[in-house]
Amino acid sequence: MDNTQRNTNSAMITIVGIIAVAALIIAWAAFNRSGEDLIPTVAQEVEEVGDEIEETAEEAADEAELLAARAEARAELLALEARLEVEENYEEAAAEVEEIQDDLDRAYENASAEARQEYRELEAELSDLEQGLRDGTGDVLELFAGIALLLEDDVRVDSDTDGEINGSVD
Repeated sequence: MDNTQRNTNSAMITIVGIIAVAALIIAWAAFNRSGEDLIPTVAQEVEEVGDEIEETAEEAADEAELLAARAEARAELLALEARLEVEENYEEAAAEVEEIQDDLDRAYENASAEARQEYRELEAELSDLEQGLRDGTGDVLELFAGIALLLEDDVRVDSDTDGEINGSVD
């Protein structure tokens, strides 16, 4: 998952760099025709392109971190759901849900406003699940399924021809 994200980030940075170099060459040719001093203008353009590349890379890294946190939370919830179906230890499950929520809290701590809004919805569902586990209500498995669907938006699961499941983050 990390290698794919690094490759995507590297490819994105490379494309932006190529576009920036092409723009500089065109600008250089245009300024040479006008007879103006090009050095200060080129330096300013290079600085602006560098800032844009840095900002794009930071946004991509932040998005990848959030997607990884959601995928991990989904996997942990599905494993917990399977264990609950077998042994029904609700107090331990409630503690694990609280740990998952704490992990997601840390992941979303510095997220954008839009991502924080998405997380607030997920956080409400996790709180309902935790309360349901503490109360021992019968609809807990339905809550698990609902939360897994919320997290599934960003996680794609593919099946091999052998029937093995491979998870990836879109």
